[in-house]
Amino acid sequence: MSAEPLEPPLSSMGRVRRVPRTIKGIREWLPEEKREQFLSEVMGAEFGAELTNLLAGWHAEAMFSQVPDRAERRARAIAEMEAGKKVSIDELRARWGLEDDDAE
Repeated sequence: MSAEPLEPPLSSMGRVRRVPRTIKGIREWLPEEKREQFLSEVMGAEFGAELTNLLAGWHAEAMFSQVPDRAERRARAIAEMEAGKKVSIDELRARWGLEDDDAE
């Protein structure tokens, strides 16, 4: 039996939890299917800028992996982008429920 959670929990109000910027912290918060790739890349990275950049990218991946329906929303956004769909600022404001006063 493992004390490691199967799925990282979301905190209250839909906010994601902070992922520690350590190899262990990032690995624990990545989806299981990405952990092996992460460890392989980390083990092959040179100490210094290469490792720092690699960890920054995987840290972002671990944070984004906590967002519900991320894969579906990403696939939909890529399909819309490839189809040439453009979104206006007004449409984004409407989606997010922003009024004109909030934009300033």
